[in-house]
Amino acid sequence: MLRDDDISSISTWESDVTDSTVSPFSDKLMLQHILYLNAAGMAFYGNAMSTSTRRDVGVTYSRLFTEIATYLDDGAELAIGLGWMEKPPGTVDREALAGVQI
Repeated sequence: MLRDDDISSISTWESDVTDSTVSPFSDKLMLQHILYLNAAGMAFYGNAMSTSTRRDVGVTYSRLFTEIATYLDDGAELAIGLGWMEKPPGTVDREALAGVQI
């Protein structure tokens, strides 16, 4: 009915499918998005664990938290292996900054 009256309507996903074999996004970008989303998932599980009063649910959240952390570690190792990340973020060596020799 909308098309018959020349009124724009919501387009379907089918109109966006192409025959291209080249990804529109880089592998590096996709890996970063996956790692970010998993890190956000860890935050959600941490929040859920802190508000849950049931011990059995907390144990399940802890298990899932550990699994996600392992997955994120694998992703970080992949990024390091591909040269996309030099080293995992760490703390600042305060003794080196202060020039203290131990």
